[in-house]
Amino acid sequence: MPLIPTLIRKWSNVIFDMEPILDINDLHVVFDTPEGTVHAVDGVSLSLNPGDTLGLVGESGCGKTVTAMSILRLIPNPPGRITAGSIKFDGRDIATLPLPELRKIRGAAVGMVFQDPMTALSPLHRIGDQLVEAIRLHDRRVPRKEALALGEEWLVKAGIEDPKRCLSEYPFRLSGGQQQRVMIASALMTNPRLIVADEPTTALDVTIQKQVLDLMRSIKGADTALLLITHNMGVVANTCSRIAVMYAGEIVETGSVAEVFRAPHHPYTQALLDAMPSHGRPGERLSAIPGSVPSPLSFPSGCRFHERCAFAEHECRVTHPELEPIPGSASHKTRCPIWLRKHPAASIQEISGEGRSSNLSTPDYSAPPVIGALNLHKHFKKVHAVNDVTISLHPGETLGLVGESGCGKTTLARMLAGLETPTGGEIQIDDAPAPGRRPFKMKRDVQMIFQDPFSSLNPRMTVCGIITEGAVVHGLVKRSDRIAEAQRLLALVGMPPEAAFRYPHEFSGGQRQRISIARAVALRPRVIICDEPVSALDVSVQAQVLNLLTDLQRELRPAYLFITHDIGVVRHVAHRIAIMHGGRIVEEGPAASVLSSPTHPYTQELLAAEPRIP
Repeated sequence: MPLIPTLIRKWSNVIFDMEPILDINDLHVVFDTPEGTVHAVDGVSLSLNPGDTLGLVGESGCGKTVTAMSILRLIPNPPGRITAGSIKFDGRDIATLPLPELRKIRGAAVGMVFQDPMTALSPLHRIGDQLVEAIRLHDRRVPRKEALALGEEWLVKAGIEDPKRCLSEYPFRLSGGQQQRVMIASALMTNPRLIVADEPTTALDVTIQKQVLDLMRSIKGADTALLLITHNMGVVANTCSRIAVMYAGEIVETGSVAEVFRAPHHPYTQALLDAMPSHGRPGERLSAIPGSVPSPLSFPSGCRFHERCAFAEHECRVTHPELEPIPGSASHKTRCPIWLRKHPAASIQEISGEGRSSNLSTPDYSAPPVIGALNLHKHFKKVHAVNDVTISLHPGETLGLVGESGCGKTTLARMLAGLETPTGGEIQIDDAPAPGRRPFKMKRDVQMIFQDPFSSLNPRMTVCGIITEGAVVHGLVKRSDRIAEAQRLLALVGMPPEAAFRYPHEFSGGQRQRISIARAVALRPRVIICDEPVSALDVSVQAQVLNLLTDLQRELRPAYLFITHDIGVVRHVAHRIAIMHGGRIVEEGPAASVLSSPTHPYTQELLAAEPRIP
């Protein structure tokens, strides 16, 4: 960006009292559907000054992404439309700006990092072509060679180890984490005035997550604002200066990060904090928020959180609260006038009694390992994905497998599940070598919960067919009993019986993950391989799924291989931890020992990068 215009803008901000870069006032966004009008965003007001970093948090379905998409008028119309309010960027109202003028702002002045990079990147064009287009679209004077070099430079900054190869690849040949890094590079390399990042680090491991957040902070000088949408409260605590908590289409609490995290004044904010795995001790039952976000087709009367709130009173059910400032604070506001007055020292966890009892099963180390790998190798041409790995799992045990994207975790898991053939070494079942081809019994004994539940569920089958198909094939259930068995399994994972007759696209991400778990346990397996089963879930649904998995392990006694990049999650669920780097296990041992006294430099680096709430 030229120096003189930048200095002029900075001095003008000082002279005119820091006019906000982004000023959203009383925004209302609706979607017209056959069932009625969906009020996705209902009266949201937000403001970002130069240098601001605002974290927007809340469960899935609260309206965070719709708010972000509205900033650049990316809401599809129809069925979506902005019905009221204003969105001012540098004093100009985006809601009424002509489309040619809006296109000059998109990508150049406002950079957008989308939640799902695979749908945001063109599958028909190479990464290099897409980055060149993003640069030259706003400045045709930049030669293609120079634009390509700039794209390569930003791929390095975003954590891509081999940028030249990445530039020549199509998106589908990259991992989810690599796709997300490409999206981040594309959004940041035009030096935008405003960065809107919608779950930018969901698919990234902790070290790359820290690298990307540090990158955003480093380019976000005094003249740039960042709106960060995330479900990771630790990321907000370590990255943002302000926080806005969103629920059912409206802001329920806002203020500085220090104020809100130190003394939350809304039960929903407190419940989100209590649901984090790092909030309690390892093995304790997590405090999940009961129920779900109300339908935007018809919000309840009064406070929209009252049906899920442990402190709700008559006033909460009849009066819709306004966002009011908290006495003694200039910026801290809440929609709960009774929180501090009625419950000054309580938390959701203390009232409900959750989070106290240990929920982990007791592994049977006297029994032989139910499954193991002995000197396992897997090579793809010149890529050595897995190198000389030896691990084992005992009945009732959870082994946490932690490492960066591309270190070989999923490849190892697929070999254990019989979905990949090892190049060398052997897989052992009950201390005996497994057959070369995946036997029929192994298909029943070893099940897998995939990272993306939507792509692993057949969209043309009902839930009943999905979760009982394997049990019927293996003779565990008669075809005539499928509906009853499906409803029993759904009840086991906390879903209503009528869900058996619906299709995968009719469920939220958390519900689809529960369906995947029901499908896995339907075969009564001895081993369940969980590949990032909670990485894309918000903290409340994550707490529900983690509680469910530990409940099932206590009752059915399967061994879990739990793959994750979230240190907080693995600290909570694992009996033992194996750290994987460059295709090898570099450290392994009891969870408490590895996490409290790591000996390998890579393990120490992972733990240092973990975002924590002070």
